[in-house]
Amino acid sequence: MSARRPAAAAAALSLLLAGAAPAIAQPEWRGRGLLDLALVSSLEGRELNRLTHGDSNFDPYRLRLFLDAQVAPGLELHAQTIFHEGMTAIQADAAYALWSPWAGRDLAFEAGKIPWPIGTYAPRAYSDQNWLQATPLLYQYRTCLPWNELPASTDELVANAGQGQLDTDTPYLPVVDERWWDVGAAFLGSLAPLEFSAGIVQGSPSWPSPGPDNTPGHSVLGRVGLVPVAGVRIGVSAADGTWMPEFLASGLPTGREVRDYHEQTLMVDAELTRGPFEVRGEFARRRWQTAYTGDLEVDCGYAEARWMHSSGAWLAFRGEAMRFSDVATSTVSARPWDDRVDRREGVLGLRVSREVRAKLGMQRTLRYPYSAERLHTDLWFAGLGIRF
Repeated sequence: MSARRPAAAAAALSLLLAGAAPAIAQPEWRGRGLLDLALVSSLEGRELNRLTHGDSNFDPYRLRLFLDAQVAPGLELHAQTIFHEGMTAIQADAAYALWSPWAGRDLAFEAGKIPWPIGTYAPRAYSDQNWLQATPLLYQYRTCLPWNELPASTDELVANAGQGQLDTDTPYLPVVDERWWDVGAAFLGSLAPLEFSAGIVQGSPSWPSPGPDNTPGHSVLGRVGLVPVAGVRIGVSAADGTWMPEFLASGLPTGREVRDYHEQTLMVDAELTRGPFEVRGEFARRRWQTAYTGDLEVDCGYAEARWMHSSGAWLAFRGEAMRFSDVATSTVSARPWDDRVDRREGVLGLRVSREVRAKLGMQRTLRYPYSAERLHTDLWFAGLGIRF
């Protein structure tokens, strides 16, 4: 399949749906916004939470704008953008059509720049849906594997261990980039007790390609979930696709091409709700196939819990970890290819009103350089989210 076919299919599907849907007298348009304000105690702590485009959930301000439209029976359009002090200009965070062909059934098709159809974090990427403040490591923290270079040896790879998140000049790869959605098409829905989603995108979960597709190939991804009883939810997600950019082809071993190297992901999720208590977690295993450093794996996950009081106050906590597979170097027979990371975060929150939520909390990030002392970074913060 052509690398550009997912984008072409998405555009064609959007046009087909728009033309096929019965016209309505007047499209319904709705604009809304979300303003986030924050104060933090540590610039290093903020950098350890930096997202793809230079912003973070701990910035002094970020403004999200949303546009939702019902343009025909069963056909919706959704777009969103964000204003911040990061390193990129204003751009579309989301821009997609959503078609629900059968009224009364939970089945829809979407095409465009779409939310990731894997995992369960996407709805909680917004401050008014997130019990805590930070984005989980699984969806944010950048490893030391670069996207735009081919490490020639494991020695070269591990020389940058622990630097992926702090280096602002090189595009290093996270596990799933929740800040950056990709262009593609997917279907999603539920048929009790099952939930399901499946789709195809131009890039990969660690490096989307929503503009010109410079990553030959595509990724296929999806999730199957089960809700056996009310308040219990479990699921499995998977993704497989190419991740190397085309301009690295000249540096590959003879007879190999960028399409030969895949990025493979397996995820599991679980959620339990009982009265004022909610507990959820996700675990992911990622494998990158590389030209000169073999298969690089990382295991990562988080568990979080919240207790909600009837007054609108809540207490929440998240614990998470990243562990990297071993590689052999010229000096040692086995060592992790990147520095392992742990993170703990606690929040005292208050729903001031339907539109306003306030948070006070503390985060500690622990990093474990190989053959060196542990590093820890504490971050105290206050946050305010205002919907309008």
